[in-house]
Amino acid sequence: MHLQIPWKNTKETEVKQNSSINLYLKENKILDDLLKKASIEKIPVVDKNTGRFLEIICILVNPRNILEVGCGIGFSSYFMIKNLKDGKYTGIDLNSERAKRAEEFIRRNFPEKKCRFITGNALKIIPELGSKYDMVFIDGAKYEYLFYIKIVKSKLRKNALIIADNIFYKNKIFNKKVSSHDLNSVSGIREYIDYVTNDRYFESNFFDIGDGLSVVKYLRPYSKRI
Repeated sequence: MHLQIPWKNTKETEVKQNSSINLYLKENKILDDLLKKASIEKIPVVDKNTGRFLEIICILVNPRNILEVGCGIGFSSYFMIKNLKDGKYTGIDLNSERAKRAEEFIRRNFPEKKCRFITGNALKIIPELGSKYDMVFIDGAKYEYLFYIKIVKSKLRKNALIIADNIFYKNKIFNKKVSSHDLNSVSGIREYIDYVTNDRYFESNFFDIGDGLSVVKYLRPYSKRI
């Protein structure tokens, strides 16, 4: 006997669907407006696919404490903070104006979230932070990537994720010859890749998303004996 169950498209279902679509459209406009401003002002930001990847990671991992190195004007921050429940977020940027804009943008969209934005050199700020992190997003100066992960290592919880953007650097890390203009950045990224793939306490994966993403899992708590 073949049992057919008719789909009931009730008014309540229609309302929920319309509400979800409207929220999506509203969010898209907010993000597109910020992307447009960033493009006009030539401010580097992650692309939307990278942002959505960060969002999915946060949904799956549910981090309690997020650190972002190079928060810029808050575009990437948006995706990580969006589904932050009882956790906290800290964003660092060397540019005071951008950090201020990031904070204003996030406060406007997520006034209830626990966030703080710090201006300054991340290499000097991170050692002074008293927190442990289970998610770190690195998008600062490329030539300093190796220094970022080394200095943040003592701040990681077991199984923390460290995600680094621009890991392919417009595919220039694959080139044998690199221009003098890109040499420091490419060298920094290559050193970062070498470090995370050879450290026995890291588990590394690379994804062809945006300009390339490195996703590293920290396998155990930090010890000075390491």
